[in-house]
Amino acid sequence: MLDLSLYIILDEGYINNSLSAIVTNICKGGATVIQLREKTKKTKKFLEDALITREITNEFNVLFIVNDRIDIAIAVEADGVHLGNEDISLNYARKIYPDRIIGYSVSGVQQAIEAIKEGATYLGTGCLFPSTTKSKPLVPLSLIADIKKAVNIPVLGIGGITLERVPDVLSAGADGVCVASDVFNHPNLLERVQEFKSKIQSAKI
Repeated sequence: MLDLSLYIILDEGYINNSLSAIVTNICKGGATVIQLREKTKKTKKFLEDALITREITNEFNVLFIVNDRIDIAIAVEADGVHLGNEDISLNYARKIYPDRIIGYSVSGVQQAIEAIKEGATYLGTGCLFPSTTKSKPLVPLSLIADIKKAVNIPVLGIGGITLERVPDVLSAGADGVCVASDVFNHPNLLERVQEFKSKIQSAKI
């Protein structure tokens, strides 16, 4: 079974010249998944960054997901791709990417049910809290439990998740948390990822 418990979203806004060090610290800290999200970068640069990320995640046996760009995911042999309702359709993505992970962002139960029918491997449910990286309307934590009752694939909480909010998100039924700003805005990236890992482990006991 996929371990999606600590899903780190590496947004382009948090990438500097030391991408290798960033990815290495995320992996060393205990992340189970890294998603590379580059909304504005040119394809060539996105591909270069994805190749670096793929090499390091392979070394640490961490799942690597590419945001939006299924062509990049295929090119670097990523473990999967994460899509939203403005990206390539799930049906079509599954046809050209039959054996890989496909995540999908949802904000309602019916949307989650449809995503499963079209081939989603896991669901990202949010935005749960105010977020600096996502501008979507907020959804209640209770939505996680509602979706879990309707689907049989992993459901992750996303949007404004801080270290302190991890227990609440997992208690609501989430199989994991997607984190960005609270990790990358911390002065010690490795230490912060380790703190999230420990918090998740404690919450699951």
